[in-house]
Amino acid sequence: MGRLRTLVLAAAVALPLTAVPSHAATPPAGAISKGVTFLANIPELRTAISLNFIGSTMFASTVTGIYSYDVSNPAAPRLLGALPQYIWENEDVDVDARRHLLFLSRDPLGFTSPATTAFPYGAVQVIDVRNPSLMTQLSMTLLPGGHTTTCVDGCRYTWTAGPAASATDPKDWGGRPVYALDMRDPRKPVQCPHALDTDENDGRTDYTHDVQVDAKGIAWVSGSGAVRGYWVSGTHRNAQTGRMQKATGCDPVPYAGGGTDLGQLTSRGGVMHNSLHPRYLKDAIVATEEVTGTSDCKATGKLVSYDLSNTYGGAGFRSTPARRFRMKPLDTWTPEKAAGAAACDSAHYFSDRGDGLLAAAFYTQGTRFLDVRDPRNIRQVGFYRPDDANTWASYWRPGGYVFVADFTRGVDVIRVGALSNTVVAPTSRRTDRPNAASALFGWVCQRPKSL
Repeated sequence: MGRLRTLVLAAAVALPLTAVPSHAATPPAGAISKGVTFLANIPELRTAISLNFIGSTMFASTVTGIYSYDVSNPAAPRLLGALPQYIWENEDVDVDARRHLLFLSRDPLGFTSPATTAFPYGAVQVIDVRNPSLMTQLSMTLLPGGHTTTCVDGCRYTWTAGPAASATDPKDWGGRPVYALDMRDPRKPVQCPHALDTDENDGRTDYTHDVQVDAKGIAWVSGSGAVRGYWVSGTHRNAQTGRMQKATGCDPVPYAGGGTDLGQLTSRGGVMHNSLHPRYLKDAIVATEEVTGTSDCKATGKLVSYDLSNTYGGAGFRSTPARRFRMKPLDTWTPEKAAGAAACDSAHYFSDRGDGLLAAAFYTQGTRFLDVRDPRNIRQVGFYRPDDANTWASYWRPGGYVFVADFTRGVDVIRVGALSNTVVAPTSRRTDRPNAASALFGWVCQRPKSL
């Protein structure tokens, strides 16, 4: 613990930083549709995994630390500060804009360096980012697992999902629920008394991957074999029991959702990775299944829409092997035969512009702009695919800007105007993948060949 403490606290030192003049405006080689304009690249953010924003400040989580940038001029991002430390994986970094906090989620499969150690805990670090040029740690809480940490109930609580250190072969990937922390005092987080989202895979507690919160405050949990939503505040009908119940971040109330036939953890990998339940879809949800390590469109992870209309009665919370409940898929989408695509690759994180247009990451196939207003007919209307893409997430920002977290390229900044789904672009000249994946679980263990 002494070595770990030294590593983490020594990182909270101000560095003499200046703007890095490396933001070229020359578009990369590859396939870029009409209506998409390349603005800038931040190559020093190579190994970028996830981004988040407070106002005009961008926070980038990479394998080598947390970095802050002034992006008030998106075409010319300006480096503000850094909190260097090895991080694995913090795949969906979250922030509390009101209290100016950043939550760093540590995966026990790579606690002190990426995918190399088996420290027996996950962890949540709370970082004070009021001064983005001098970010400081307020607390660290050890947990049984870790990979993603999400704010719920206005960041009064955080929910952490992900594997434990022993998760090295298929039989060990079950039993990974959500671990909740009471964050009302971020200097002294308190672990909730019991794990959440248990029994999600036909009555068996399986692998939970991430949580997204919709406009109503409902927390949607995605994992192996299921996507389910929970109330975390107020008093609501418990879909599982039918009784009225007060909801908190430690004791959520089941709302809707249920099992899927995609995202079942098997020898080829696979997990329901993340989801979105916007107001405009009403009784539908969009989610991604992640399966990497193959370019076979039939086997790779898909973006999928599901019907929620028959899930409000709680059947998804009562599913068993004898009486399985499955949500009805409405449509699926992969880059197969899509304009601007050279092959297939797994779906990963996506964001919504607010009107039904997703910016969806597909690793080597870049960012796909998908119209999901009709969840029964998902349509591509644009794309951004550099030849050297390894895109993990794409984030909409006001003004039509999109910030792309790319593990190989760093962060790209593009602007999206009028789009069409009839553009044909050149195929990729790329012949290799920049990072290795484990034979079974490439979706969680991607790692750089070198740093």
